[in-house]
Amino acid sequence: MALLALDLGSTRIKAAIADAAGQLGEVGVVAAPPLRVAGAAVSGDAAAYAAAARALVDRLGGASPSHRLAVACQRSSFLLWDRATGAPATRLICWQDRSAAAWCGAHRHLAAAITAATGLPLSPHYAGPKLAALLAQEPHLRPRLATGSLRFGTLESFLLGSLSRGSLHRTDLTMASRTLLVDLATGSWSAPLLDAFGIPPACLPELGLTAGIELDLAPHLRLVASIADQPAACLALLGGAATATVVNLGTGGFVLHPTGTTPVRLPGYLTTPLCALAAQTLFALEGTINGAGAALDRYGSPPTDLPETDPTPDAFCLPDLAGAGAPHWRPDLGFTLSSAAQPLGAAGRRRVVLEGLLFRVREILDALAPAGDRVVVGGGATLDPAVAAGLAALLGRPVAVAGEAEATLTGAARLAALAPPPPATRTVAASPAGAYLPEKYPRWRAWLGQLLR
Repeated sequence: MALLALDLGSTRIKAAIADAAGQLGEVGVVAAPPLRVAGAAVSGDAAAYAAAARALVDRLGGASPSHRLAVACQRSSFLLWDRATGAPATRLICWQDRSAAAWCGAHRHLAAAITAATGLPLSPHYAGPKLAALLAQEPHLRPRLATGSLRFGTLESFLLGSLSRGSLHRTDLTMASRTLLVDLATGSWSAPLLDAFGIPPACLPELGLTAGIELDLAPHLRLVASIADQPAACLALLGGAATATVVNLGTGGFVLHPTGTTPVRLPGYLTTPLCALAAQTLFALEGTINGAGAALDRYGSPPTDLPETDPTPDAFCLPDLAGAGAPHWRPDLGFTLSSAAQPLGAAGRRRVVLEGLLFRVREILDALAPAGDRVVVGGGATLDPAVAAGLAALLGRPVAVAGEAEATLTGAARLAALAPPPPATRTVAASPAGAYLPEKYPRWRAWLGQLLR
């Protein structure tokens, strides 16, 4: 059976046929159905999304009658659907949706217990608060959830149910852990957390392994791996390395530092399962930069002009479009340019936004990664040479740049193959470009401190 990898993104759906070692062949891409934004509510058409994904699977898989499927999925987006018909009962509520902010504010007393169990903050980004807020608004849904006639699940769970004609209702730990409904100590759904959010257990999917599985979806389609997008990308960029920290810069920015089989806790940062296998579960500490890559794209295309000396010493940027992420967690404080940056043209602003992104990465690396740790950088933002060059200058040491154009797809495929070869990387050493960044970083930290106050 051929191996087919599928990446369920927020803006694009991608698929590729892979060989026995998880190396990708042709990659097919379709646009995800557009999201609808109504104030804090962000949602999509789940049925249209599933149809687009199924069509892409059919198109890429046309040359082979049978496939082993590996799925990677955006975290935290979820919906409810009818168990008997498979029809969505709600829209696909996107991870970007913040309509549960008021619910979280009214339940701050739960925050410490939730963080202790899940390794995550109480935040409206996650499915638990969103579903609790939804049930408060639409209480008629609760009886159907309690009997299991309505199912709850993240996006990949809905798609797998659709592909299996309703026979499969499952997820894995990397996806389930971002619902705020899983206790990392047990790796299972938590009764106290379900009670706290008022969610009946009968509606939940089975919580299974990430890989090493063989589950029939359709007569010629078998699920062999299912994983969240950032863990998939991290595994692809690590390539089996035990002492490396991954910086994945796409629409958002993510820094993941593996901690082995120990779910380490660090205030301000996230405890993230990387994969759950039969023999062990691997974890990482994670820092997030919310939407920084998208902020960079506002000001033209690469390459960014990164000179040796700073032409605008008082120009600073907080690049987090969707509220300041780790370790600050300030949803009220988003993308900000200092007064000295605001008169600049597009090229100047792009440089200042890039500086802000690099400073945010450095801030997280200082907390998560030992000074000698190897840093591997990947993601679409690395197509701009200034990203790797600037980070090497800022850190004062070389960084490895991954050659994986599709890290999330590659991670899913290699996990399914259970044979992750080392990724192709190139080393970028510190150069005159961006030589001023180490001196500017403390001043950026002071400016950010004023914003946070």
